Amino acid sequence: MKISNEMHKLLIEKEMDGFSVIEIRDAFVSINNSCIDLDDARRKVYRQILRLVKNNWLRSEGTGQKKRYFQTDLFNGIRNNLVQNDTHITISAISDYSVLRHERNQYKGELEIVFGEINEYQSLCSRFPELESKLAPHLERARDHSAQLLGRVNVLTNVLNTLSEDNLSC
Repeated sequence: MKISNEMHKLLIEKEMDGFSVIEIRDAFVSINNSCIDLDDARRKVYRQILRLVKNNWLRSEGTGQKKRYFQTDLFNGIRNNLVQNDTHITISAISDYSVLRHERNQYKGELEIVFGEINEYQSLCSRFPELESKLAPHLERARDHSAQLLGRVNVLTNVLNTLSEDNLSC
């Protein structure tokens, strides 16, 4: 099973056990050494925790904010066997591509705004033909901007689809 570099540092190197989501989030932020949004960090860590729970590497006790996660015997057994055999754990770094999804959604939002501008310029040109020569440069700029944004959305969509296909084939 793949585990992110950060979770490897937290669960194996720092031997975190009996932690809450907030505790591991704070530890994650401290090892990540970046200005990461705490809410984004919590979501990222929580997704990884859920995956580890699903694969029986972690178990949970409690509910709500009192919920704590513990390493299972399966996880400890795998870790101990690897350490006893003096083998190194090979970790496949799972890059967090959610930033790409976020960027694509941001570009989509901007694209909708620009489409609104284009529609409004066209509407104004048809309602006030005498303004067409003055509005034409603005309309052209909006069209150019929409083409750039659409290109970005298409590229990010293609990349995300490719990544999704790669994950399905694993």
